[in-house]
Amino acid sequence: MSQETVINRLKDVISQELDANITREEIGNDTPLFEEGLGLDSVVLVELISLVEKEFGIKFSDDELRPESFSTVKVLADVVTGKQG
Repeated sequence: MSQETVINRLKDVISQELDANITREEIGNDTPLFEEGLGLDSVVLVELISLVEKEFGIKFSDDELRPESFSTVKVLADVVTGKQG
């Protein structure tokens, strides 16, 4: 699966399935997911991890559950793409 496809699917998950009231148009590839960006919090992050694992059929290891892995959609897409081999 290409990185562009993963990015688009991640944007769909965030805008449609995450309980965060964020539109797809608000999500840039390099927009921070937390704080000054989309403003996601730790509760929403847990939901996002679960949704991404389900959407892509992957499991995050403890080492991958670092804030850096979820900093932007592009970074998260890199992690997901890497897990898919």
